[in-house]
Amino acid sequence: MTKILITSLPLGNEDRIALVESANRVFENVMERMELREDHPVRKLWSVESYVSSLIDVDMLPIERDYAVSLIDAFLVHHVLDLLAQLTPSAGA
Repeated sequence: MTKILITSLPLGNEDRIALVESANRVFENVMERMELREDHPVRKLWSVESYVSSLIDVDMLPIERDYAVSLIDAFLVHHVLDLLAQLTPSAGA
């Protein structure tokens, strides 16, 4: 099996498509697991392009595409929690 490497930024079209598709799929799974309504306001804050663009730093290159996808699986839930926190008034306010 040939490993596909991401070797430069910005992402090439095929790499971007693969990561965007994965991020959207994982986002939907996270939303389902958190049992948030389908029309929950966090969806308005979700920017798959922004998330994917910030996922890989230049000092992580080269990186296997499958490994980059696994980072989405591992860390997107934390990003969604950060989005939810933006919607919640702070306790000290």
